[in-house]
Amino acid sequence: MPLPDLAPDHLVVLVFGPGKGELILVRVPPDAWMVVDGCGAERVHYALEALTHYRARPRIVLLTHPHDDHSWGVARVIEASTPRDRKEAWPRIGMVLPPGDDVAARSTGFIAGVTRQAIAAVQSRWSASPDCRWDVNAGDLELLGDATVRVLSPRADVRGRQLDLWRTRQPFDRNVISTALLVTWRGRRVLLGSDLVESPGDGWSHTLVLEPELGDHELLKVPHHGSDQALHDDVLRPRARVPDPLRIFAPYGPSRLPRFHPGEGAHRVVSHGGTSYLTGLPRPHAEQSGRAEARTLTELRTHDSITFDPTTTGFPDCYVLVSIPPDGGLPTIVQGPGSLRVLPSPSGAASRTAWDHLVSDEL
Repeated sequence: MPLPDLAPDHLVVLVFGPGKGELILVRVPPDAWMVVDGCGAERVHYALEALTHYRARPRIVLLTHPHDDHSWGVARVIEASTPRDRKEAWPRIGMVLPPGDDVAARSTGFIAGVTRQAIAAVQSRWSASPDCRWDVNAGDLELLGDATVRVLSPRADVRGRQLDLWRTRQPFDRNVISTALLVTWRGRRVLLGSDLVESPGDGWSHTLVLEPELGDHELLKVPHHGSDQALHDDVLRPRARVPDPLRIFAPYGPSRLPRFHPGEGAHRVVSHGGTSYLTGLPRPHAEQSGRAEARTLTELRTHDSITFDPTTTGFPDCYVLVSIPPDGGLPTIVQGPGSLRVLPSPSGAASRTAWDHLVSDEL
């Protein structure tokens, strides 16, 4: 199943994972692209494959924080989108700047090879073309076509404390310095939660001071794979303008996130309403479904017992694509192989929502 064609006048958000990593692609019509983090399976880098498929060149590339499950393939995207003879065409390249001057030395014991490679790729381009540098300070606004991208985190003082710990090689929580983003396009709002956590660090409480109406969104990429520590009720609670928002989880198998029992992350998100999707199950890539699935929360509590035939065969898989029209209409959702729609009904019968007639296999 190839990637679907894109409606030319729609805002498109494409979330990939698992495999190795988590990747978000945003396309503002007609052709303004943003790459947030990266993922892949086997030796395939999904961001490069998707950009090649759509004949796209990114205008923004962002590494949200220094974790390997977000860094996979970021250096490859940067290499491909920064031709040495056309620096004026380079994208804006963003990350929270690590402390110190020596990437390898300051990363020893903290940062693994893939992330170190991504950081080095960012810094080499910043040095070669300072105009491409984006330090992603909270409150920053970047243009992406006729959309705005607003940086919501990390707050400056929190960022400074964590970087001081990094500088002195003390333990620090890299999720606390995750960069969450709010994309606004023609009144439509997409909240990209990165791995920002509420505990520790009060990350979402800080973002709500900066942007009090974060619950007013069409789409939420659920932060930190739906962990309990990442969630904040004021972000999850739907507003009257968008009573049935979309939520997309990108699972993380090694930590078995999200979790589905009552009171745990995914259950908590679903209990707030809206319509939830998983790009896959919290298990290895080779054990994902070869088809798009729909499962109840009850089934997902024992997801280890679910077997699939066929299993996924590789790119393009484990993705959810959301296509948002410019006229205020409801988005269209495309599920790739391996993805799951979450059905809240314990009986297994799907309760109908406003989204049901818009779920599609192609655009």
